[in-house]
Amino acid sequence: MIISLISWKGGCGKTTSSIHFAALLARRGQTMLVDEDRSRNATNWTARGGDALPFKTFPPRALGTEARRHDHIVIDTRGGLEDQDLVDLYDNSDLVIVPAIAESMTLEALAGTAQTLRKHGRDLGKLRVLFTLARKTNGKSDKVAEAKAAVAELGITPLTRTIRATEAFRDACDSGRLVRDVKNPNGKLAWMDYERAFAELTS
Repeated sequence: MIISLISWKGGCGKTTSSIHFAALLARRGQTMLVDEDRSRNATNWTARGGDALPFKTFPPRALGTEARRHDHIVIDTRGGLEDQDLVDLYDNSDLVIVPAIAESMTLEALAGTAQTLRKHGRDLGKLRVLFTLARKTNGKSDKVAEAKAAVAELGITPLTRTIRATEAFRDACDSGRLVRDVKNPNGKLAWMDYERAFAELTS
């Protein structure tokens, strides 16, 4: 399986999601994470943990030699993909996931992505939106629920499951580990969020 993750701005959980989906895929077979992002956040995260993660991270140039040795590939893409790069990525992935925050800028970018893919004759069947940094509602409007409805109106499938906002992810990044393995008490709950999202993605 090839899973690619894209986003248009930092801080949406693209690398965090790449790390955790790669770990979940590693339960099913040999998995590699390809770090295409210019910031190399996934590479640095992996390096800080030594052998703590159940997969290895590689630069894009390693795809030619390493892909045949792995059952699954997760691609943490660079920001600002050109239209043709987006289409090529879509064509060569089993799933394309957009980690997103419930805000208007996200919805505008998603609309642009849908328009680009349709312009090039692609349907949106492999595209999924995963809402991250989700917080409990305060009794007022539920922004995530509203954003999911707006995404569905674009013809894109939003995942039912969301990823909670917690400092445990920062602890995981700093230590080079999965969020389940940090001391923060919310870490295991956040890991369960990813387990449930992954189950929904692959069901």
